Order: sequence, then C-alpha cells, then structure tokens
Amino acid sequence: MLLSVLLFCTLAMMFTACESQTSDIGSQKETITIVESEHRATSQAGDTMKTEEIHTATETTGTSDISVWYPYWDYATADAELKAIGDELDTICFFAAYYDVNNRPFIPEDTTETYNKLSKNGTLKDRNIYLTFVNDKLLDKGSSLKDTNLLYALIGNDDLANQHVADVIALTKSLGCTGVEIDYEAIKKDYALWQLFNSFVTKLSQAAANEGLALRVVFEPSAPFQNYSWPSNAEYVMMCYNLHGYGTEPGAKANPSWIKELAAKMNTLPGRKNLALATGGFDFAAGGNVAQIGQADAVGIMSQKNAEAQRDAASGAMWFSYTDESGLTHQVWYADQETLKLWIQAAREGGINRVSIWRLGGNT
Repeated sequence: MLLSVLLFCTLAMMFTACESQTSDIGSQKETITIVESEHRATSQAGDTMKTEEIHTATETTGTSDISVWYPYWDYATADAELKAIGDELDTICFFAAYYDVNNRPFIPEDTTETYNKLSKNGTLKDRNIYLTFVNDKLLDKGSSLKDTNLLYALIGNDDLANQHVADVIALTKSLGCTGVEIDYEAIKKDYALWQLFNSFVTKLSQAAANEGLALRVVFEPSAPFQNYSWPSNAEYVMMCYNLHGYGTEPGAKANPSWIKELAAKMNTLPGRKNLALATGGFDFAAGGNVAQIGQADAVGIMSQKNAEAQRDAASGAMWFSYTDESGLTHQVWYADQETLKLWIQAAREGGINRVSIWRLGGNT
C-alpha cells in the first residue's frame, strides 16, 4: 500500500497529472448487476501503477489537477488505495457505465455500492466525481468492446441523440456524480459517425450545463477532432498511450516527442486540456502475439529469466528480451519512474499541466 500512496502523492506535487432500440432510463434510477465479461478481462490487464514510481518521477514540479479512473472490477483494492492517497486527489472517474443487450446504459452494481459507501464516509467530499460512459455492450454471451454499431444505435440521428443525452444525464445524476465523461472509442475514420458524435457532444454539453454537471470527453490519439467545432464548457482528455502495442512492432507505450505532438494537436480544442498516462507495457512475442503486462510482472519475468533491462534512449522506457519454454523470443517494454518523469515533463513542455492516470486498483 505504501507504493500506491507514494505514487499518487508525487503526482500531486508535480502537477500544480459498448443497433437496436433506444433506452428509456428517463429520470428513473436503475442499476443492473454486471456479469463476468470480456470488458473486465480486457480492461484489467497490464495498466496498473506503482505509487512509488510516480512519487519519484514527479517530485520536482508543482500541482494542477490529478484525475484517476476507478474501475468496477477492482473496487476492493481501489478503495484501499483511494483512502491511502488522502487529500491530494482532485478528480475521480467511476469506470464505467456501459450497455445491456437492449442498448440501455447501466452502472455495475459494485460501482453503485462503492460510490454510496465512499459518499457516506466523506471520501468524495470536495472532489470532482465523474461517471464514465464507454461504448461496450453486453451480449447474450460475452460482450462487444468499443462497439461503433452501438454508437449508431445511440446517436444515429437527432432523435436518438436527444434521447441518449437524456439517458446519460439521468444515469449520472442517479448515481450522484458531479460530472459525466464520454469515452467512446474506435470511431477511427468513420467521418459520418464523427459528425454524429460531435453533434451529440454539443447537445450533451448544453444539457450538462443546464443540470450543473461538468463534462469530460476522451479522445484516442488518432481522433480527427480538429475537423470539428467543440463546446468550450468541456474538458478534453487525450489518451497518451499504446503508441506501440497490439498490431505494432515492439516498443514503448509512449515517447516524449509523441506526447508533445499530441499536446500540440490539442491546441485546436477549446476548454481545458488533459493528458492521460499509463504505466505498464507489453510483452511482444516473435510471431506477433502481444500481451499487456504490468511493471511488477515485467520485473518478475526479468528476474526469472535472468534478463537485464536497458533504457531506450528515444522513449525513456525499459526493455529486455527473453526466451520462453517453447524457444520463442520475447521483447518486454515497460515504464518505470524515470520513464514517467520524462513523459510528464514532455506534457508540461507541450503546455498541458493536467493529467489523468489509468488506474486505481492493483497498485500494491
């Protein structure tokens, strides 16, 4: 637990960092018990953080705003870490509301129970509290992640978008959050969907303002947001990770030049700007198999295989090679405290002093 405390406390010192019918939530509070799905299995792998690392990495600069995502599947350890962090944390995003087989948004039961507990014990007092919505959808068996067909069903015309805005606002208020965060991904080069998404965000910003709710919108690095006009009363979060990963050659999740490029790209956006960072990394196997990996696991493999890590000059990340039991060669890339220090400094040099961290939980 000490590692978690140190990690986030140092961040404080540095940054003065899922096609069919529409839903009918209305103003009714409704929670649906979540079932085991690919959403949990995919999201929980790899991207966990050690608080000691960010403590070391960020002790040299001032504080602005620190945001963290609080995942529903790891609420037990996330709760403990949150208590240990103390008053340094400014913003908590409860991750995540997503969609049932009928395209109705819901909040996992664990999230509702944890929110109520933290609210009652005063942990959420004087903090910005967001409910994150993701375009993941439960199916009869398993789930569909980053589902763009779902987005067409939710915002494919003005009537659908208006209803979706009402549902998002209602569900956010039902939990008691002070803000809503939209994290709809994998739109890629579907410019028709981008136009619909832009219209939806504009409608949502107006409705959120009318209800006294804050708004955050998360963008992937490839998002063509510069082609559209966005509301000024929102905060925009850029995902600064997975430069290398699935489908790429071995390499680091980010590097300083890329972070600065993304910071510069955000200059076209109004409102507040925020960069999202993650530690951990990837294990790249010869033949193309790639697996997410946390730093602790990476270090464990390195020790087991008697490998020696070296620092990549371009990215600041650590990497090493090993051979598995079947004779297959692997490269493991991950971030340590020096890597994180370099990336955060790059964000500041790019003019952005707000940071979001993926994620609470699994950091002990």
